[in-house]
This record gives sequence, C-alpha cells and structure tokens, in this order.
Amino acid sequence: MAYLTCPDCMMPSPVGDDAVAFRCTSCFIEVVFETCAECGFRQTIPSRWHSAYTCGKCSAKCLLPRRRMYATSTKAFGVEGYGYTYPRF
Repeated sequence: MAYLTCPDCMMPSPVGDDAVAFRCTSCFIEVVFETCAECGFRQTIPSRWHSAYTCGKCSAKCLLPRRRMYATSTKAFGVEGYGYTYPRF
C-alpha cells in the first residue's frame, strides 16, 4: 500500500500498489499517474487536465493520452513526484 499525496490539497491518501488512479479522500478529485516520455519520471496529476502537463523533473511538455488503459498505465507503486500544469505558472 502506497501513501500518495494529492497534488491539489497535499493530503496523503492510501492507494493500492497496482492502482492506476485514485480519488483523494480530502478534496475528492481524481488523480492519475503518468510517465514522462522524455525522462521517464513517474508522477501524479489531476485527471481534469485534458490535453497536456509539464513534467515535474525535466519541465518538458507531455501530452496526455485520450484513453487510459490499465495495461499501459503507470502504477501507483512507482510514482516519484508531481506534474504541473502546462504551461507551468
């Protein structure tokens, strides 16, 4: 069981190791996990970002997939940090 911090409210939530998304128990947003195509950094982002995000490590623009499939999604046990809005403010 991983205890991941919500990127919006910064409250930790228990998440199963093989989960591909979770709903924050504090602010109730859905959080998904994505991997940067440039550097491979695994990060959490809110699911309401529909087109792109900025990598939390290399600051590259990362496009979000239109569909998320369980087999190809990033799992909770490998998350290393947070992504940011695109463009980053």
